[in-house]
Amino acid sequence: MSPEGSPKPLLKLYSSVILLASIAITAILLIRIALNLQNQYFLTHVEGVWLACAYDFTHGVFYRPLFSSLGYGGTRYFPLYFVLTGAFSKVLGSFETAGIALSAAGVIAALAAVYIVLRRVNVSILLSAAAVTSILAVASAQQALLGAKGDSIAAALNLWGVVLCLSAKTRRAAVYLAALLFTLAFATKLTTVFGVVAIVLAWILARRYKEAWQLAAATAAGCILVLASMYLASGGRVFAIFRACAGGGGSFSYTLQAPVHLLSKAMDVDPAFLLFLLPAVVFGVHYFRENKFDVFPIYFALVLVVTTVIFGSPGIGINHLFDLQIAAVLLLAIAISRAPAFIEIGTGFLAFALTVALVPTSQSLHGDLTRPSFRRDTAEVLDRLPADSRPILAENPLIVVNSGKAPYLLDPFMFRILAMKHPELVGDFWEKIKGRGFAAIVLERNPATAEGKTWYTDTHFGGEFLRDLDAHYALSFATAKSYVYMPKPAQP
Repeated sequence: MSPEGSPKPLLKLYSSVILLASIAITAILLIRIALNLQNQYFLTHVEGVWLACAYDFTHGVFYRPLFSSLGYGGTRYFPLYFVLTGAFSKVLGSFETAGIALSAAGVIAALAAVYIVLRRVNVSILLSAAAVTSILAVASAQQALLGAKGDSIAAALNLWGVVLCLSAKTRRAAVYLAALLFTLAFATKLTTVFGVVAIVLAWILARRYKEAWQLAAATAAGCILVLASMYLASGGRVFAIFRACAGGGGSFSYTLQAPVHLLSKAMDVDPAFLLFLLPAVVFGVHYFRENKFDVFPIYFALVLVVTTVIFGSPGIGINHLFDLQIAAVLLLAIAISRAPAFIEIGTGFLAFALTVALVPTSQSLHGDLTRPSFRRDTAEVLDRLPADSRPILAENPLIVVNSGKAPYLLDPFMFRILAMKHPELVGDFWEKIKGRGFAAIVLERNPATAEGKTWYTDTHFGGEFLRDLDAHYALSFATAKSYVYMPKPAQP
C-alpha cells in the first residue's frame, strides 16, 4: 500500500478499536453499577462522613460542633452534596441510596457536558465519544460512579457553567446562569473555582471585558452568599471547624511535596490516569503555542495547579483526580482534532490508552464478584450487637447511622488532628474508652496487624487509642469488613 493510502486504513482500525473498547468499558461499568446497587461495596469511612453529615442535616444539625452533647464533629466538606443527599434520602429511602444516586448522576451530567463541549468546538463524534469513555476508564471516575462523595456533582456544575460560556457572544442571561452554576459548584467543593477563573481569564485575553466583569462579579457575590449562609446556618461555627480541619494535619515540607504525592497516588491506585495526563501535557503545549487565548489550555493548567495544591494536604484520595482527568481528556481531544498532523497518531494513542485501561476496569469487575458487601456486613454487625444504651464508636459512622442513632464520632481522621490541635476538647473520648463507655468499637482494619497499628497511630484516632483499646476492650467478633470490640468486664 502506498504511503498516501496508509492513513485511512489505520484510522479505520483505530476507530474500530475505540468503538470496541468503549462498548466493553461501558458494559463492564453497567454490570458494576448493578452489582453495587445491591451490595454498596464502596461505602468506606470517607463516604460515611459525607452521609453522616447528611444525617445530621436531616436532624437539624448543620456542621456539628467540634465537641458537644452529640459527640465529636470536624469536617472540611462544603455542604451542597450532603444537603442534597439528606433531602433525597427521604425520597429514595436511605442515605446510602441517595448518596450513590447523586454521585452517579453527577458523573453522567459531567460526561454529557464534556461531549457537548467537544461537539461545540467541532471535535468529531468519534473523538468526542472516545473522550467520554476515556474519562470513565480511570479509577477516579469509576469511584465517583459507584461511591458517595460530592466531587462529581461539583465537576458537573462547573462544566455546565463552562458550556454556557463557550459562545462567541454570550448573552447576559447565560452569564448569570453560568455564575449560578459556578457558585453551586463552589458550594459543593471549595476548590472548584477553576472553571470560572479560566473563563474570566480567556475573556480578558479576548478583550471581552464587560462579560468577564459580569461573570466574575456575579460568581463572587454568589460565593460570598454561600459562605454567609453556611456561617448563619451553622450558628457561626463553620469557619472555626474549617480552621481546625482544613490543613489535614500536614507540615510545610509535606505541602512542598504535593506533586510527588499526586503522582505517587496515581501510580499506586489509578495508573491509567497517567496514560491521559502526560500526553495531555505534550499535546496541550503544542496546542497552546498556536492558541494562546483559548480557554482549554488555561482550564487544564488551572485544574492541574489546584489539584496539585490539594495533594499538599494529608488524607487526599484519588477522587480529587476526577477534575484533572476531565481537563486532561478535554485538552487532549481538542488538541488532536485541531492539528491535522496529529489526528492519526492522536486517535491511535486514544485507541491504545482505552485498550490498556480496559485491563484494570475488567480487574475491578472481577474484584467486585468477591468483594464484601457493606450492606450485608453492616446488617450482620448491628444484628450481633447486644442491646445497650451506650453509644457505638464506629470508624465508619454510617454503621451507626444505620442503627438509627447519631454517630458519636463524625470522622476518625479529623479526630486525630483535633486531638493534636485542641487536646482540651478530646478528654471525653478518652474517658469513654477507659471507662468502657462505648457499647462497642467497630473498626475497618485489624489493629493487631502491623498495617493496622500504623493506621490507628498515624492516620485514624491516634494518641493512645490502641493502648486503651487493648486495655479496656476485647475482640468480640469479626465480619468480612469489620472488627468489633466489646468492653472487657470491669475489674473487681
